[in-house]
Amino acid sequence: MSDESGKMPSQLLDLLEGRSTPERESLDVHLSQRDGEHLHDKMRQAYWWIVNNAIITPYYDIEYGERVSLENTSGDQLVLHDAMSYSSYVLMPMLTLFTCRRALMVGAPGRGKTTAAVLMGLIAGMSQDQVRRSIVRGHPQLTVSEMLGSPLPSDMMTAEDASDIDVAWRAWIEQRVKVIDEYNRIPTKTQSALLSLLAEGYAEMYDQYVYTGRSSWFLTANDDAGGGTFKVIDALQDRLDVVVRAVPFNSHFVEALVERIESDTRPESMVPDDIVFTDEQLDAVYDAILTVEIPDEALDRVSYFLGQLDFCRMASTRFEFMSKDTLHLNGQDVATVCTEQCPLDKRQHLCTQTENGVSARVYLTCFHYAKALAYFRGHRRVELEDFRQILPWVLHDKLTPNKRSRFFEESEHRALLRDRVAWIRDMFDRAMQQYAGHRASRQSVLEERALLDEGLVGVGPDEARRRMDRIQVRIAKLMEAADLSGPIYEQIVQLKAMYSRYNNYWHWARSGDE
Repeated sequence: MSDESGKMPSQLLDLLEGRSTPERESLDVHLSQRDGEHLHDKMRQAYWWIVNNAIITPYYDIEYGERVSLENTSGDQLVLHDAMSYSSYVLMPMLTLFTCRRALMVGAPGRGKTTAAVLMGLIAGMSQDQVRRSIVRGHPQLTVSEMLGSPLPSDMMTAEDASDIDVAWRAWIEQRVKVIDEYNRIPTKTQSALLSLLAEGYAEMYDQYVYTGRSSWFLTANDDAGGGTFKVIDALQDRLDVVVRAVPFNSHFVEALVERIESDTRPESMVPDDIVFTDEQLDAVYDAILTVEIPDEALDRVSYFLGQLDFCRMASTRFEFMSKDTLHLNGQDVATVCTEQCPLDKRQHLCTQTENGVSARVYLTCFHYAKALAYFRGHRRVELEDFRQILPWVLHDKLTPNKRSRFFEESEHRALLRDRVAWIRDMFDRAMQQYAGHRASRQSVLEERALLDEGLVGVGPDEARRRMDRIQVRIAKLMEAADLSGPIYEQIVQLKAMYSRYNNYWHWARSGDE
């Protein structure tokens, strides 16, 4: 377990020594030679330093390995795991930093949300002054010019054309790490400008442009519902990739707070150089994360879960429009139609639990964070458990529960409405239990899809007709097998799309023969 010098690697010291030992008063951390060769080792080292020295949290809620469940007489359960576990409050911001995505950090005041964001900036190589000066503080009078910049007064006086006006852009726009504090206190008009910058990656003023570049965003809010001085516009909230929930302080760590007072230091001032990444290293980690493989089996299981959330059998009599979006476009919600008139079992089918489904953007976010989590753990392939741990934080503000669903009428299920993470993870676990019953039919659809994706070059009209007939038989079997549910609906829509593609090709090929 030691390196070439015979010393124990520092990340093991972090784990074994704990928080307060005389040798660690300076909070210095040095990577061993072996660790320095791998950026994911440095990434883990940064995580352990923050957990042990900066953000004081005993809550390790991203857990792996076999589970041992303990229960008291009142029915309260505690689950222990036999593999390494991590704190989402620290790990999710770090994954956001290395994937250049956007995190919303929510929780009561004083829980360290801004501190966590500042630490990400310091790890990314920014100085304390740079980070502090670049924080955008949300308040009711914040204007677009105050947030983005303003034209130079001299140019305004002398310019003959808008293109002659230079804009003094705020420095934070081009920083690698961007922190928007209390974004739900920003006026609606200024929120719209922030949305353009966050979504499109650039801002425009007087025909002048500024670009954000590859960067990570950290926005904070003081409660989970987005409440503040102003309502957050939906489009802005939809652009945020994950939710990071602040955790309460555990009183057993009061000695660490006393030490900070007596030494008159803050964690931000003690970040060791060994865990600071250069821009080149951050880019290298980003590129390495993209190469992490997602196995087909895990990909299909996650698709099975996410794909059925938007289904609503009662939304339309037209097959293609049986989705919750159809309801919302007509001003209705799922609870108005998810009644006894729908024959599906509300205790089994996931479609009854949500008011909405998820977009393609959410799929991309899930895949990106799952790859990042696997890379952080030192793996080259994403495991299904990586998705299970990531999905609640990605879907936290993306899914709205249907509180009037009969599923939540049962007392054991009603408690899930109080905790989005527990609810989403419960839905995922239920979906994985049901997956086996649909696996064979899903695989047959994937095989048909793979055949079509090979292209139609060299495929004659007769072969196209045979494939159409085979697909029609598959559709007929699915329609006859069981009640139309989300998983079945997804397969049929896919098969019908393939049938239409072959049919169009068949007509085109025949017209060419004529």
